[in-house]
Amino acid sequence: MKITYRYLQRTIAKTIFMFSLGLLTLVWGVGCSQNYGRIHWDDDITKAFEANQVEPGYNFYQYSIGMQVYAIVGFDPKLEMKSRIWRELATDTEDFKVATSRIWYNDYQSPSEPRGAVIMNPDGEKVGVYFSSLQLVAIKFNPGNQVMVMPDLTLIRGGGEGMKIP
Repeated sequence: MKITYRYLQRTIAKTIFMFSLGLLTLVWGVGCSQNYGRIHWDDDITKAFEANQVEPGYNFYQYSIGMQVYAIVGFDPKLEMKSRIWRELATDTEDFKVATSRIWYNDYQSPSEPRGAVIMNPDGEKVGVYFSSLQLVAIKFNPGNQVMVMPDLTLIRGGGEGMKIP
């Protein structure tokens, strides 16, 4: 009698495990099939931002809170960023030099200096540049050539419920 019960218990546990694994794989696959771009870190882009000599022809935006700049992105003019948290930034002004000099430097848990990256669309084409010490960022390409850039600020702001303003 107890042998049958243990066999049934193992069978149920294996079934639940396989179902959970399949569900997790399905969710992961659906998430990866969205129109998300990629970033590829590039030392040349980092040097260009530090020297304030970025590639011409891009529309630049900055994400800042108060005086602190967290990220700067530049996109091909055919792409449009509609967001109230990203402000336009002209490259030929003093504001651009100030923004690159005030970029946030992560010196707390895992120090990382600001780095430059190439932004690739879902098809693998270069469509922009990115400069920040925030290494986790989601870039979503929407229909109508609209782009959404969402940097991960959970480490900076305290994460979860106890969000702190930096």
